Order: sequence, then C-alpha cells, then structure tokens
Amino acid sequence: MIQILKYFGWTWFGLLVSDDDYGLHVAQSFQSNLAESGNSCLAYLEVLPWDNNPGELRRIVNLIKTSTARVVIVFAHEIHMIQLMEEVRKCSMSLNPQL
Repeated sequence: MIQILKYFGWTWFGLLVSDDDYGLHVAQSFQSNLAESGNSCLAYLEVLPWDNNPGELRRIVNLIKTSTARVVIVFAHEIHMIQLMEEVRKCSMSLNPQL
C-alpha cells in the first residue's frame, strides 16, 4: 500500500479500519510503515464500529467530508462499507431532499 501511495504522490490521507484483529493490526502496521517511509501522513485514523451505530457513523462521515484529505484508504469488511455508504447517502439526502 505504501508503494501505491508513493506512486500516486498521495501524502495526506485518511485511514478507516474494521474494529477487529484484522483492522487493528492493519492500522498498527500501516502507521509503522508510514513512519519508516517518512513521505506521507495520516489526516485521521478511524475504527468502524461493528454495530450499526448511526451516531458514530455520522461522526466519521462528517470527519471525511470536512477533512482536507481527499484520499481515504479502507481496510474493512463489506458490511462496514455498506453501513458507511448508507450513512453517506442519508447525509446527502438530508442536505439535498430532492435526491
């Protein structure tokens, strides 16, 4: 993944991981590799909840929307992405009711 970041010149990005051994290990390993490379920085690191927690998902969506980072890397299970995308859709619909 670090090589992909370097290839595209991405130096400022967000990281979303699942709340399990897989996601937490990826986050730790990713941060370690970033520190070694010294070329990129994390704008944020968020752990996606297993339960469908609308408040937490809304907070994460808001963070993504307001962050200056334009790249988001996700290491999570499909269910996390479905929940996150549903929350993005809800937020978009509340801002643009005609959608």
